[in-house]
Amino acid sequence: MSLSLKRCRRCGLPETYETIEFDAEGVCNICRQREYKSENIDWTARKRMFDALIEEYRGKHAYDCLVPFSGGKDSTYTLWHLMTEYRVKPLVVQFNHGFMRERLRQNNERTFKKLGVDVISFTPNWRVVKRLMLESLVRKGDFCWHCHTGIFSYPMHMAIRFDVPLVVWGEPSTEYTAYYNYQDNEIEEVDETRFNRFVNLGITAEDMQGMIRDDFDLDPRDLWPYTYPALRDLNRIHYRSVCLGSYIPWNVKKHVEIIQRELGW
Repeated sequence: MSLSLKRCRRCGLPETYETIEFDAEGVCNICRQREYKSENIDWTARKRMFDALIEEYRGKHAYDCLVPFSGGKDSTYTLWHLMTEYRVKPLVVQFNHGFMRERLRQNNERTFKKLGVDVISFTPNWRVVKRLMLESLVRKGDFCWHCHTGIFSYPMHMAIRFDVPLVVWGEPSTEYTAYYNYQDNEIEEVDETRFNRFVNLGITAEDMQGMIRDDFDLDPRDLWPYTYPALRDLNRIHYRSVCLGSYIPWNVKKHVEIIQRELGW
């Protein structure tokens, strides 16, 4: 007896894909979300919302906003868009997960120089990272727990430290999962709920400390970059953490063409 894996009739995503569901026509909810995004969202109104958000924070702090930056297509486009469309003064924060190839480094340097931005790049303890990768691979089949958590937690710590309440990410998760959806017409907040829902693979930094402390000479402070900041500290700076793609229609192919042309990416 052979068993076949059910797939979306339109995009081919399998039934094992996170948050996926199929309708009576065999089309997945991710495809249906993209339909809704194209046909039902008032993107002009969404842009006005983002315009107002930028102006709410402009000029009131050392930086107008903080941009988490991996150097990939989405964060590069986000930074370019903010600099060219809104002329903001951003603080760019990069979490170096240990896999930045030479071309990526060159892209980063070229982008920072062309746009003219202040950058913080943080590289965590590699000895700790190696142990975290092993534990994550064994428990979840994904060695990059430190990547997922660090990329989303460390910039929030810097937002508090430098008193920059507006944090702007790139694409919303609604582009490729259904943890949130466009149909609810809500702005997806990149907050602790989202972090614990799927970013950290269900393992907190405190969990990880307990998992590896017996066979690793670990200082609890080594896991600080992977912890999400306390809500009271985030509320103290009146933070907002949002995705640019919640306010403009996200178009990866178009964005790649732009950053290749404008930044040599």
